[in-house]
Amino acid sequence: MNTVRPFHPSHHQSRPLRPAAPDHAAAFRLHALALGCVIALGTLAIAPPAHAQQNGGTEARAVLAFDQPAQPLGEAINALARHARVQIVFAASATEGFTAPALRGSYTPRQALDRLLAGSGLVATHAGGSFIIQTRPHAPEATLKAVTVSAQHDRSGTTEGTGSYTQRGPSGTATGLALSLRETPQSVSVMTRQRMDDFKLETLTDVLEQAPGVTVSRQNDMTTFNVRGATVNLQTDGARRTSAGWGWNTHIVHTLDDLAEIDRVEVLKGSSGLINGDGAYGATVNLIRKRPTREFQASVTAGAGSWDNYRLDTDVGGPLNADASLRGRLVAAHKESKTFNGKETDSSMLYGTLEYDLGPDTLASAGLTWRQREQRGAGGTTPIQGFDGNGNAVPRMARDYNIGAPWAGYEQDSLNAFARLEHRFANGWTGKLQITHDGIETPKMHIGSLRYALPAVTGQFGLYKDIESRDQSLIVDLQGPFQLFGREHKLLLGAGASRSRTTLLRGGPPDAALPPGVEYAQGGSVIPQPDDALSTYSNDKFSSKRRYLYAASQLSLADPVKLIVGTRVSNYEQKDVTDIGWYNYDLNEKGVVTPYAGLVVDVARDISVYASYASIYQVQSAKDANERTLDPEEGLTYEVGAKGEFFDKRLNASASYFWMRTDNTAEEIGLNDRGDSIYRAVMGTIRRGYELELSGELARGWQAQGSYVQNSSDLDSSSATPKHQFKLGSTWQFTGGALRGLTVGAATRWQSAISVQRGNARLGQDAYWLLDLMARYQIDERLSISANLNNALDKKYFAGVTNFNAQGLFYTWGAPRSFTASLRYDF
Repeated sequence: MNTVRPFHPSHHQSRPLRPAAPDHAAAFRLHALALGCVIALGTLAIAPPAHAQQNGGTEARAVLAFDQPAQPLGEAINALARHARVQIVFAASATEGFTAPALRGSYTPRQALDRLLAGSGLVATHAGGSFIIQTRPHAPEATLKAVTVSAQHDRSGTTEGTGSYTQRGPSGTATGLALSLRETPQSVSVMTRQRMDDFKLETLTDVLEQAPGVTVSRQNDMTTFNVRGATVNLQTDGARRTSAGWGWNTHIVHTLDDLAEIDRVEVLKGSSGLINGDGAYGATVNLIRKRPTREFQASVTAGAGSWDNYRLDTDVGGPLNADASLRGRLVAAHKESKTFNGKETDSSMLYGTLEYDLGPDTLASAGLTWRQREQRGAGGTTPIQGFDGNGNAVPRMARDYNIGAPWAGYEQDSLNAFARLEHRFANGWTGKLQITHDGIETPKMHIGSLRYALPAVTGQFGLYKDIESRDQSLIVDLQGPFQLFGREHKLLLGAGASRSRTTLLRGGPPDAALPPGVEYAQGGSVIPQPDDALSTYSNDKFSSKRRYLYAASQLSLADPVKLIVGTRVSNYEQKDVTDIGWYNYDLNEKGVVTPYAGLVVDVARDISVYASYASIYQVQSAKDANERTLDPEEGLTYEVGAKGEFFDKRLNASASYFWMRTDNTAEEIGLNDRGDSIYRAVMGTIRRGYELELSGELARGWQAQGSYVQNSSDLDSSSATPKHQFKLGSTWQFTGGALRGLTVGAATRWQSAISVQRGNARLGQDAYWLLDLMARYQIDERLSISANLNNALDKKYFAGVTNFNAQGLFYTWGAPRSFTASLRYDF
């Protein structure tokens, strides 16, 4: 029997502050209360095991900061006892063969010990000031051992609960291989759960606005993401998500999604021919979902803020049977909000997932994410006119100006379903089968806005009906180690297929007109709603299919030298059918090869240098003046850099230089007689730049994520994207004295000037800074209160400028200062 007595002084550190639901939550509307009932039922459905509810004794009140690596269970218990100055009694034989997971974050000794013992079949009881560890009755020891190992492998990249601004576990976003950030020969930025929680980054747009190297541009209600001068791909758990159809339809699909169910957002910079084949080459944004936990955890957060913003969310997870072989998680959120210019949005999301250990080495999981969103007062994709097509200036409108009609907007429902089967073979190889289905329905979308002020005030009317989008994918991969020339290497083999389809009825009233005497400065509130019964419709269909094979390998050429090579072979089909001849496409590309190569050399224990090559291939639908579709855009990306892991991987730093060349790059040069865009194919387009980034813990209690990016492009249109960008987000947690329990932080963003030009008319935004502030106070072990101030200096700026050629130059205002307060309660 081992008795561990502490001998080191503890270093007290408060837990991350966690707000709880305030009494005024009853002010939410009736459907918010209904969501609360669903949340309550979910909490009852996933009840904590009895031992997880026991908090008896003063030991449950001392919250300490832990930073223990994964290690044998006996050693982990000893380290906990020394750090927390508690006595733990256990039999050494009971812990043999078990590996404890890493323990990082702020916990009471009780909570920390429960995390170490989760899934081991052991349980701790508190008696006489000591913890006694015993075997839980009827716990099947052999099976539980294997399940614990599997869980560590599957969830080693998880960021929630770490309190960190960096990812310590592996990522497969760049190559499909499970590699650390330092082992990956491309730039990868990670927005962790802690980073999102601290600064209340609730939607995908919120997250990417503060993500290193990402430019978020707004064109009224449409939001686009740009990295290295090009657009981005979107994935969820590695499965590609696409959107097709007309501009506004495609950009309201994912940009406003609430990310309450997301553990982290990984941003792979540059082309991704190996993991995507065709597609955007600025970056790939991969959203990684939260997974069920082996121990019970639950929280409720409620907040209120500027412009009548209210939000309620809850997160419940834990085991659903005695040995934790079945686990579940339920996440729900509801938000009612208005914008600074009078638009209203209601949104709800519900995420549920289950994991089940089919055996010691086999894990099955499945889940659903349901979303519903309604927006009113929408303005579409036309921003505010600054100059007309002849260069005549339009007086600047105020920040609260909205060209959208109060009745304009849409309702949208989406359902994402996934299933995954993972198996670990005896030789260290693992296999995965993943199936996803994403369905989005927008029954009716009303368009009503003031389009142009000059040469005459013009209105835009439209009605889209029965918009349905479907994304489906199947991915199978197998990866593991192999021996060659006396060294161990890694190999990945995979195959997959995906398809997307969007159908819609597009139309509008034939004789819609503005009332006499309408002035542009009056805004969209003066626009009358036309009779839907007078509308006529076209029947539009957009579809694409992909089938592919891929392979990648990490070859150990020497202890400090790793070569990564891979290739992907893809077949691609696209067919779009509308009543507008300009937008009909029938493209078919087979046997497209997109190779990849990277070299990583360890020059010190924690520092590597690297070089990589990635190919670019993007089928496009842009047409020239003769209505001929441009050939696919092709090119390559070179990147060289250095990466470091410091303080036991708690801090990551990187520096990189990239150079990209593309042929057949589409650049808009004007409009045809029907008002459709005309493009030219630009050959030998060059984009280049460099990036500096650090993320993680600079000192105990001090988290930071900072980046500086410079990029340039040969394209004339690149002036609408900033050439220089700096972002820094940081928090400091007080661990002692009168301020113990307080965390304060700031996030600042700076970008260089942007502009668009037509003739002598120029519309621009000078370089500017934005500053966000946050504070959080841990009232007690479970309850915390937070406050966030966005755009604290109330900077007036354009969040996007647009050149519509013959129609002129347009701008979209950025949001003014706003404030949010929230409470969180942890069960």
